[in-house]
Amino acid sequence: MARAQATQAEAKQVIDDGGVVIYWRPGCPYCEALDEGLGDIGDRATWVNIYEDDDAKAFVESVNDGNAVVPTVTNSEKSFVAASSKAAKIVSLMIEKSGR
Repeated sequence: MARAQATQAEAKQVIDDGGVVIYWRPGCPYCEALDEGLGDIGDRATWVNIYEDDDAKAFVESVNDGNAVVPTVTNSEKSFVAASSKAAKIVSLMIEKSGR
């Protein structure tokens, strides 16, 4: 994945500032589909690899009933697993709404 990566500490600030954070891991086909589906607008989200940041993995588990399920998308209002065929459209709208 060629997106710029962030830490959980950076992601928390993005969420507090009203931005969108996408938690992912290498080899996840749903993460790859979301990445491709977002196109250029995906660069406006903050991407965090849960395999490289234990705090990020713990956060994902905390919002997914103890499961490290990705892609998990988070903003200041909600967190959800974005693994449906409509995920890219929903996340694109979230990013646009964030104004980031």
